[in-house]
Amino acid sequence: MNSAVIVNVPISRSSNAWLRSQSAKCRQHLKLLLRQTHLITLILRHPDVPWYSKLIAASTLGYLVSPIQLIPTFIPVIGQLDDLAVVIIGIKLLRILTPKTALAECEAKLYASTAKTQERKGNTKRLATPARLTVHSVILHSIYIDKS
Repeated sequence: MNSAVIVNVPISRSSNAWLRSQSAKCRQHLKLLLRQTHLITLILRHPDVPWYSKLIAASTLGYLVSPIQLIPTFIPVIGQLDDLAVVIIGIKLLRILTPKTALAECEAKLYASTAKTQERKGNTKRLATPARLTVHSVILHSIYIDKS
């Protein structure tokens, strides 16, 4: 005789909370990476930044939009991780090599533009550029990045 036992196990709300927390973490990392990419563009345009810092900034952004890469972006995870590594290394080098006054000015512009964007958040629709799409794909495939 085959007897089956049915056990009703309630689904834990903690798994749903974990998913929400991971989603919020991913959104925070995406915002951080987008801000850092915007900071690179501000450093590239700033007149007081030396040529070698501008070269690093241009190389970092150029690598993101270039179709020729070490690991192609269309490879699911590894392709985005090398883009992420280039952005992180570029930001760290720029923070070391860029004069502190120019970096402070660029960060002030960045936070001012972020505040303006937050004010009109519902009204803005931005066009998707290849750099933004690459940054989005990088961050969506990685949860943890170095915040320093």
